[in-house]
Amino acid sequence: MPLPHLSQLIVGGYTPTLGDGSGLVTFRVAPDGASPIGTVEIDSPSYLIKHPDLPLLYGVSEGTNSMVAAFRLTERGPELINSVPNSGPGACHLCLSPDRRFVITANYGSSSVSAFGLADDGSLTGQTDLLEFTGTGPDASRQSEPHPHQVVVDGEVILVPDLGTDRVHRIGIDGDGKLGRAGDPVLLPPGTGPRHLVLVDDQLVVACELSAEVWWAPRTGTGGDTGQRVPASGSSTQERIYPSAIVADGSSIFVANRGSDTIAAFQLTDGTVRPAVEVSCGGAWPRDLIATDSHLWVANQNDGTVVAIGRDDLAAGRIDGTIETPSPSCLIPLTEGVDA
Repeated sequence: MPLPHLSQLIVGGYTPTLGDGSGLVTFRVAPDGASPIGTVEIDSPSYLIKHPDLPLLYGVSEGTNSMVAAFRLTERGPELINSVPNSGPGACHLCLSPDRRFVITANYGSSSVSAFGLADDGSLTGQTDLLEFTGTGPDASRQSEPHPHQVVVDGEVILVPDLGTDRVHRIGIDGDGKLGRAGDPVLLPPGTGPRHLVLVDDQLVVACELSAEVWWAPRTGTGGDTGQRVPASGSSTQERIYPSAIVADGSSIFVANRGSDTIAAFQLTDGTVRPAVEVSCGGAWPRDLIATDSHLWVANQNDGTVVAIGRDDLAAGRIDGTIETPSPSCLIPLTEGVDA
């Protein structure tokens, strides 16, 4: 099957010293291939989100001089509106607040989350707060301090998987952009290292980087003995496997596994996550994973490729297209125009 048509595929790429990319590169994707249509030079964008209603994009820059940036989507790709410094270095993820008045970042390298205000035109007005976490885990090399790895909105609460302390924090944000605790954290088994999560029906499903497992429990509970887990990959050829991105489409759950370099599909049925099929990611070190109706799009960081895997017969592992772009870290596919 040829590649699907995408009006834009926006790819974030790690720049020196984290990679050899150039920031944001936008491609137009057609059945016969992909062609670059625009580039924005920005330091190591580690994650991107599109505003759900407006032609706006937000990105967070990883590294010592972390920042958050706002972009306007145009026919030639994103155009920078403005950027503001983030006092929490090592940022790796971001989301919009439940009321869409603030941007919130997870700062892996500084044990914290940050909040930033938004103006009416979508531009950033500056940092409004920083919330720091404390604690450790049993893995001395990876869990000597908290490592918030993602921020996910669940109603009025923001969930924060913390790889360093084996828990998912529940936080909230008020009308002034101040952050605070919003309930008891979800406790995972020691040494699991929660990285990313999805919400599926009444379940919280977590990709655990350190134990190479998928863990799940009721989304309104606090984990502990209510949790269950299965291996994130069935591969036995690698000494270590590091799950990264996890996405859900209905009851189907997909996990990108670095090390085994696979995409594993699972099915949630009657509150249980069951392995379905596992296929090659078509490259090395899959960092980001996006599911569209027809394809799984994978950012393979270490070999500089973005791969489209057909979903109509996933067990076949059919790769419908490969786009070469240095050190891809995150993806935003737009199937329609920029005003969609």
